[in-house]
This record gives sequence, C-alpha cells and structure tokens, in this order.
Amino acid sequence: MFERNQILERQHNQHLLPLLDAMFSEAQIKPTEVQLIGFGCGPGSFTGVRMAASVAQAMALAAQCNVVPLSSSLIRAATVAGERHNALSQIVCSVRSRGDAYYFSAYAGAGVLEGVRADELVVGPPAWLEGISSEQPGPLLAGDIPAWLDTQAHGFVVTDTRPSAASMVALVEAHHAAGRSTPPEHALPSYFEGDSPWRPTV
Repeated sequence: MFERNQILERQHNQHLLPLLDAMFSEAQIKPTEVQLIGFGCGPGSFTGVRMAASVAQAMALAAQCNVVPLSSSLIRAATVAGERHNALSQIVCSVRSRGDAYYFSAYAGAGVLEGVRADELVVGPPAWLEGISSEQPGPLLAGDIPAWLDTQAHGFVVTDTRPSAASMVALVEAHHAAGRSTPPEHALPSYFEGDSPWRPTV
C-alpha cells in the first residue's frame, strides 16, 4: 500500500498532481498501468469535487480503466469505523457547505457500513437526529461542527478523524467487486440542489 494523506486547504490545484507523481514514482508504476481509480465525488467544495472528478477521469481514460465515485461522507465514516475497531451504533457525518449550511448523513454497522441517512443539506439540526441520538452508546459525530448544533444535548461523541486513503481503497475495491464501478465518462461529481456559490441578483 502506497498512501499519501495531506490536508490542503484550498490548495489542491497546486499539490494534487505532484502528490500523484510522487506516489507513482515510489510505487514504481506508470499511470497507464492503473487498473481501477476511486475518488470522493462529494459533497464538498464545489471546485474540489470537480477537480477530483476531472483528474480521475483523465487518468482512467489514459489507463483505460473503470472509476468508482464514492460519497465523501462514506469515506469519512469508513475511516472512523476502521479506527474504532468495535461495533458502533451510528456514525453521523457533517460536511460544511457555505454559510450556515452543512451536509448531514448517517451510517451504521461494524465492518460493512450501511447508509442510514443520505447526505442532506441543512441549516439546522435535521429532525432525524433525535432518533439517532436517543440510542446507546451515543453516536459518533465526524466532520465539521456547526455552531447551531448542541453536541452534548444529542449525546454525540465528537471525533476529528479525517478521511484516509487506505479506507477509501477498501471501499473502492468492494464497490468494484459489487459491480458499481463505471467508465470514466460517467464518473461525475455529486451536486445537490440548493448548494451553489451563485446567487441571483435583483
């Protein structure tokens, strides 16, 4: 396993390709020898998910291989589950959009995660949080914490775990084995209604 994890606050365009070049060099393989590619398709930064999709598509076209677009929230949840090594009641993921808006989703299970709630763009605690937070042990909350969320009232155990490449590789392999990989032209970022940096003017 050759892995690179780096926090790049809005600098992905400067570092993504050099990171890939360094990893190919370390692994001693050519980009055209890649057999399968996975990427986080969102939710996330509007520019970031588009960049991830375009690089994944370009590499897959060159290597003539398939691509697995994965929910960014699922990658984070899988990383949290892998770190905890125990049965988890629920994992709630939070991804900041802009302003007071956040994406919330929920996963459950040990080993193989199941989606309980799909990514939903909210500006306040979604109603389904009440059902999840009433379970014991308390659910984990991973990601960005909104100012409007009372984590103690919901019984959350907060973790700042960030998505890892190793967790993503395992998901990519599993999704491909289940027939959920796609040709590069269909490997697209996920966009959500209402989440746009553009606002109408009057």
